[in-house]
Amino acid sequence: MNCARCGSELPPGGAYCPICGMPRNEVHRLIRETRKAAQKAIIASVAAVDRASKELQPIVDRTVAALRPAVDEVGKALKPLADSTVRVVNDFATAFRPAAQRTARAARRVANRTATAVGPVVAKAAEKTEAAARRVKEAARKLG
Repeated sequence: MNCARCGSELPPGGAYCPICGMPRNEVHRLIRETRKAAQKAIIASVAAVDRASKELQPIVDRTVAALRPAVDEVGKALKPLADSTVRVVNDFATAFRPAAQRTARAARRVANRTATAVGPVVAKAAEKTEAAARRVKEAARKLG
């Protein structure tokens, strides 16, 4: 525990503060008075907040009641816009789907034709590469 007057630490069981000489029982009395004052301040603050909230509640209720029609009107005004946006997106997706499918089919046909046209050339290049690799191996054996 600390002295209420100077703040120095009080020795256990000491009757007076060793720094300023304030009686220990006086320190206890000051601590009790401070605690009581703090409790009274808290109680008064809670009561004041409670009174203020009770006074403000009718104002909040009137404000909400006054704004509710405006909010409802805005909601009604935005609903057709939201509905039409959904319709436009759905219409676009419906219109776009066949074109996307045709594009995918065309790309698949091009890929198949390319593979068909390039396949023999790639096979011939692979044969020539294999033959060249065999010749290199044979030449390497003859040297080695």
